[in-house]
Amino acid sequence: MNDFIDLFDEFDRRILPHHLTDADILRLRHQAFALHLRAQGHVDFGNPEDHFAYIAKGSVKLVAYLSSSREQIVAFGFPGELMHIPGAGRNGFSLIALEATELLAIPAASLLAASGKDSTLLRLAIEQTILALGRSRANSIMLGTHSARERLAGFLFAMFERGARHRASPETIRLPMSRAEIADSLGLTIETVSRQFSEMRNLGLIETSGRSIVTIRDWEGLALAAGQMPAAA
Repeated sequence: MNDFIDLFDEFDRRILPHHLTDADILRLRHQAFALHLRAQGHVDFGNPEDHFAYIAKGSVKLVAYLSSSREQIVAFGFPGELMHIPGAGRNGFSLIALEATELLAIPAASLLAASGKDSTLLRLAIEQTILALGRSRANSIMLGTHSARERLAGFLFAMFERGARHRASPETIRLPMSRAEIADSLGLTIETVSRQFSEMRNLGLIETSGRSIVTIRDWEGLALAAGQMPAAA
């Protein structure tokens, strides 16, 4: 298990601009905190301040609490990604580990303050916020217009694109989330998701091994199933 220094050093190396001053880095180090979560462990950001979380190992889901009895998966996060976690407003938010996870959290205000007159960190924060908003908008459009087949195929494409740096085979990926979690994120029932996996296997688009390993066998067919235009020859 990595300690705080290891996590912060990785965050510094992979995310922070190289020309930050030592004083800026020390301020960030003072405000950041490490989180080590077991599978299904969670952390609540109950204050009104936004945070960013750098995921070093494992994977998480960001959950919004719509009421005392209703919750919605808003996003998934994977190694090497910097996630934006909204502050508590009308809805509370939690990060829940899909598996054993190590991450570094830092208040958004601290990240912005460290930029000083340098716009690099500000641009980083804005890019991550825009990315989160873009995924939310895309998800809203998908939920309103796409069929169950298109939703699941599009989800698989997104997972392959985001996991490209962390796998040996370009055709195979491990999904750390359950079928129920996939269904929740896509606005479908678990029965529908399971049926769509079976139908895509029967069509020769994918192969699966157990509950988590997915191999793409027909990229063009999967693109068509997702409602995407095939690439020009």
